[in-house]
Amino acid sequence: MKSTERREKLVSWLEKVGTLSLSEMVDYFGVSKMTIHRDLDWLVQNKALKRIHGGAACIERPSGQLPDNSFDRLSLLKCLICNRPPSQQLLYTITLRNGEQKVACCPHCGISAHLMLGDQVVTALTADFLSGRLHSAQHSYYVMEGVVAYCCKPSILTFDDEEMALRFQKGFGGTLGRFNDAIAFLKKDMSLHNPEGCPHCSSLSRKEE
Repeated sequence: MKSTERREKLVSWLEKVGTLSLSEMVDYFGVSKMTIHRDLDWLVQNKALKRIHGGAACIERPSGQLPDNSFDRLSLLKCLICNRPPSQQLLYTITLRNGEQKVACCPHCGISAHLMLGDQVVTALTADFLSGRLHSAQHSYYVMEGVVAYCCKPSILTFDDEEMALRFQKGFGGTLGRFNDAIAFLKKDMSLHNPEGCPHCSSLSRKEE
């Protein structure tokens, strides 16, 4: 792949997902870290993206959301796990290695999708439960099994700020953790009830068919 084509794909990818780590870019394009650093330096000079610690991010927009009214577009899709339409407050998006974007109605289904798709997932964004702002799912704070359950059960809600997540946990209960903790939590819950997936989501999906 030529550098110009790789840079175009990189910018397009960032426009979809918001942020990417250096390792994600290296793995996806199959090139060296030095090559990605050169690409990023060139794109920063041309104001196509900005550098962040450990990776890159798309240029911020005032709305704090994905570009080009993406939620309007994404709201037309159905959750890949339970077939529900997504809400902006709970939106969870996944980008696959082939560039395809998938939507989950909530972090519960988003984490379920990670368990189902494995290393096909390149990156993911999740909405902060309080503000609705999208941020990296891998760097989010998760409140699991609290009393607030707006969507699928057991409830999993995401926050981009640790202090706000702690305050919410103190008020509404549940367990606070990071991305890997949420993966382990839902994996354990599924194994206790149904090794083939979440029984709650499965029943919803069957009703929609």
